[in-house]
Amino acid sequence: MPLAWMTAEPVEPELLGAWMRRLAADFGRTGLWPVALAGFAGDLERPWRNGELFEPGGNSDFDVEDFLLSPTDPQDFADPDDMAAHLGNIAPIAAVRRLGGPVEAPPAGADELIVPWNGSEPLALGLVPATSPAGALSGLGWWGPTNYGLEGEAIARIAASWQERYHLTLVGIGFDTLTLQLPPDGLIHHELMDLLAEVYRVCPDDYEQSDFHDLESYIEFRDFSPVLGLWWD
Repeated sequence: MPLAWMTAEPVEPELLGAWMRRLAADFGRTGLWPVALAGFAGDLERPWRNGELFEPGGNSDFDVEDFLLSPTDPQDFADPDDMAAHLGNIAPIAAVRRLGGPVEAPPAGADELIVPWNGSEPLALGLVPATSPAGALSGLGWWGPTNYGLEGEAIARIAASWQERYHLTLVGIGFDTLTLQLPPDGLIHHELMDLLAEVYRVCPDDYEQSDFHDLESYIEFRDFSPVLGLWWD
């Protein structure tokens, strides 16, 4: 069986959203999860058509809980003292003290799925064999967070854990981006803070490479955003 199917040509976002919702409603019968696919610098060739994907099963010994609960070590950075001070400044998200969830709000239904891009880059519709939305990542061998050693099964297991505990739904995959839709009813504050601590462990660039001037503005943005869009440098 192929790793996935994708449209031969880009699909306009409004039409893409309509097809994602329609196909997601039929997921229980088909076992094919619909997802919006983006490429590198607007080029859908990479990674989807040129084979920049690992063989499925890489990082198969990855343990989500062990990884999330292992703290960021300042000694791993060029200036440990500065990093330690920085982690102190962002203490609410700097370390995962417990695995959060399960959250109260239900996940997005098939008729509530949204396209995570606004038409600023070409998008294709992908259909991926899976047993759950997050499971679509397991068979792809996606490179996205390879600079952090989280490619392949590692990021797939993290997404599956977030799907189970925070009711996040996979809606978009790019060359080095991953987009998960939050429950439409939102997360209560302590649920959001638990999630953001885990996000910082998995994708520190979501905060460190952002334009937010302080942690409070980052938290406020994440509180009101319907999707969690992650990017790894």
